[in-house]
Amino acid sequence: MSLPKIDTPLFEMDLISQRDPVTYRPFLVKEEKLLLMAIEGGDENEMLRATRQIVNNCLVDKVDVNSLPLFDLQYAMLKIRSKSVGEDVELMLKHPGEKNKNGEICDASTPVKIDISNIKITKDAEHSKIIRLTNEISIEMKYPTISVYNNLAKMTEENSSGVNELFDIMIGCINVIYSGEESFSANEYSKQDLEDFLGSLTSEQFEKIKIFFNTMPALLHDVSWVCKTCGCEETVTLNGVGDFFL
Repeated sequence: MSLPKIDTPLFEMDLISQRDPVTYRPFLVKEEKLLLMAIEGGDENEMLRATRQIVNNCLVDKVDVNSLPLFDLQYAMLKIRSKSVGEDVELMLKHPGEKNKNGEICDASTPVKIDISNIKITKDAEHSKIIRLTNEISIEMKYPTISVYNNLAKMTEENSSGVNELFDIMIGCINVIYSGEESFSANEYSKQDLEDFLGSLTSEQFEKIKIFFNTMPALLHDVSWVCKTCGCEETVTLNGVGDFFL
């Protein structure tokens, strides 16, 4: 006789990259173990790998997790966690930088509770996926996925100049190039073709592409607290799913 199966409740959430609401379940003990191990390790890349695995396991609808924009992946993780073990997360926060706002050195940590169920993706009103380079030529971009994030992490670990990696990231996020009424899908051209295209841009045009990345949706949340030791009031911006757990 087989052991009984326990039914799990289902919930829905909206992701920016998905047209329809996505159905998900809370994570189970096996997924919670992945999360706890990642938190214990204290490594952001490990946390991201665990996030991808947990979200992939808990999404009931067929969604390619690897193709999700990083901000959607992180948001999905917070929603799943809030329905799994509770909406409150306690963080140990220190003063940003070496000194507090009173100019004093204080390295005390203060426990601060935040409600992750109310956290939303931050959107810039001026942000656009369409970048107009000239009156005739424009680019339609797509958002970086977890693979792009891994490239960024590798770039940091190797202490490289980052120029080639930056180009690779931009190339990977080009979706379509428009010239007048003509359109050129990026996946039909080689990496060298796209690199040559970026290399032909002026500094001003290249800056427009950088603005796309600087203003794209992000999982940001401001937290204010009072230090339990020195009484100083501080505010910090949590950025990315790792900041909400590590």
